[in-house]
Amino acid sequence: MDIIIKNNGFNTLHVQAAGRLDLDTAVEYGTKVKDTIEDSDIAIAEVILDFSQITFISSFGLKIILELYKLMTSRNGILKLKDVSENLMNSFKMVGFDKFLIFE
Repeated sequence: MDIIIKNNGFNTLHVQAAGRLDLDTAVEYGTKVKDTIEDSDIAIAEVILDFSQITFISSFGLKIILELYKLMTSRNGILKLKDVSENLMNSFKMVGFDKFLIFE
């Protein structure tokens, strides 16, 4: 999975990836995002996960999203998910993530 992380020059990260967010790819995805947040010279206040090209999310992928949410919340930051397909949104709703995550 190719993961592209861009910093807008201020305090927002944009994360883009394509394909499946499952057991095989979610660890790399989560690790890259976490490391970028923690290693940044500036305090990252907002992380936007672009889901426009994500086709599937497993329970393990959902766990990684929850970990990213907790990391950003512990830093008084915001995690947003952008362009989530209806199919993936059903997965988020099924586990109650729609109650606390921000979807754009």
